[in-house]
Amino acid sequence: MELFAIVLSGPVALVVCLSYCLILAKAVARFASLSRWLVRLSLVVLGWGLVEALMLLAFGAVGSRRMLGPGFYVAHVLFFFLGTPALANVLVLGRRRLVRWWYLVAALCAAFAVGLVVLQYGVSEALYGSTARVDRSGRRSTTSEDARCGRTTGCS
Repeated sequence: MELFAIVLSGPVALVVCLSYCLILAKAVARFASLSRWLVRLSLVVLGWGLVEALMLLAFGAVGSRRMLGPGFYVAHVLFFFLGTPALANVLVLGRRRLVRWWYLVAALCAAFAVGLVVLQYGVSEALYGSTARVDRSGRRSTTSEDARCGRTTGCS
């Protein structure tokens, strides 16, 4: 089922990125102050993504979460949602102004979005495993944790 979702994310990302880049090129690019503000904010988001990527390369998902606590996964999910629009903002509205080629930027952003989907899957898999489930209290547990504590509803 996960493979189907990953494969389907490509065409969906392309449609969404085409729509977003078209709006950037035809409407937002006309407003210089809004464009500058979006580019600056987007550079912060992309920098944050670079830091996360370096942490994942150096320490892996589990090591990064161990260093930063549960906030790591929250930050990771936020980058998952904000990373692609941030890239589009920088490419379409940035100094090079690729407004004329917004459709090519959209294709590049769609490929980036699929990469983020694969990254999200890998991080979730590393942190929670493929057999993760949620108990009544909202706590995630895996079957290996259940076996360790001898319960069927998750360890507390």
